Amino acid sequence: MSLIKNILRYLMFSRFNVCKTLLVNFFYLSFRDACRLPILVHGKCKIAHIGKGKIVIKGRITPGMISIGDSDPVRSFYSKSYIDVLGCLELETGAVLRRGISLLVMPKAVLKIGRNTSIGTNTTIISRDSIIIKSHTSIGNNVTIMDTDFHFVLDRHNRTIKKSYAPIVIGENNWIGAWCTVKKGAQLPKGTIVAGPYSMVGKNYIGLIPEYSMIAGSPAKLVTEGVQRIKDLKAESILRNYFLTEKASFVLPKEEDIDIFCIGQKL
Repeated sequence: MSLIKNILRYLMFSRFNVCKTLLVNFFYLSFRDACRLPILVHGKCKIAHIGKGKIVIKGRITPGMISIGDSDPVRSFYSKSYIDVLGCLELETGAVLRRGISLLVMPKAVLKIGRNTSIGTNTTIISRDSIIIKSHTSIGNNVTIMDTDFHFVLDRHNRTIKKSYAPIVIGENNWIGAWCTVKKGAQLPKGTIVAGPYSMVGKNYIGLIPEYSMIAGSPAKLVTEGVQRIKDLKAESILRNYFLTEKASFVLPKEEDIDIFCIGQKL
């Protein structure tokens, strides 16, 4: 009886969308994979042009390995998600696309979202060419990621017109803060923190900044080096309890592995 209550409580809180879950799995995946329901859809969600593009899941297929429309009860419980896949959407296990996301993958375009990557509430992602978001990356709420300007610009001096799109690569274990913008041609090295709000990234930073740097501003510039966001829940709990009684900075023991402490596993 308690199990049934827990299931009902979960369904009510998460607003599990049975219809859209079945549509996404059975229209985009093979029948065998779809039966395992690897993609769970929550809340109100518009699925445009159903079945026109393709969704590829990398890794072993398990139930609920990917989530679309997970709610942040403070910011997005009543938001509506929008998914339009006309090209190829590639997802890995642990990918979470939170509620209110607007996602468009245009024809012949690719969007890859890596393992254990989280896309924040009310975020917009538009791929005209190629967007790669690597594993263990976190995207804050209300972020805009677009590899296209949609419009063209004429250079009046030499009468040339360049492409209106260029690939985006967001490196492994990145953190993109709330209300930031990632534009066409942006490339970020491993461990980059883009501090928000309103920072703008629109060029290739690989080779310009070291790994595990913080950048901010519009356009974003180097703020500091050698920093890493902590996203492991166990580590966050340790730190919250520590700062309840202590004012001095927490010092991680030398024998502790930094990656395991920060993200829960070795990169």
